[in-house]
Amino acid sequence: MKKITLFILSSCLLLGLFACSTQNKQAKNSDDQNTVGNNEQVNEEKNENDVRRIVWEQLSAKQKEWIDGTWMDGKVSKVTLNEYMITEIDDKSYEGKEVYLIDFPTKSKGSPNNVIIYADVNTFEYIGNGLLD
Repeated sequence: MKKITLFILSSCLLLGLFACSTQNKQAKNSDDQNTVGNNEQVNEEKNENDVRRIVWEQLSAKQKEWIDGTWMDGKVSKVTLNEYMITEIDDKSYEGKEVYLIDFPTKSKGSPNNVIIYADVNTFEYIGNGLLD
């Protein structure tokens, strides 16, 4: 009877050890995947910072004067450009393509109180200003 009890107890302990070691491996793999994801986020943030700065340098002094703050205050997103989203542009080749939308706050107290700038996804070239509601 003692041998059977000792065997069952030993089996339970061994199963518990195997279960814990499997959880540790899964947790480690999960941590590794999170690290890769965080690196991608950091690279993406650097890319956004670069596009804001590069586009900021392409703006005229008048445009910069209108913006409240610096290039760091812009918010970047990607959109597919259509003909109703942009003003004063002769180059229609960007229609239907994905571009960066950079939203800068302005010094205006009224509505709208922001300015939208579009830039090429690959070259960060200033495309034009966006329409506001």
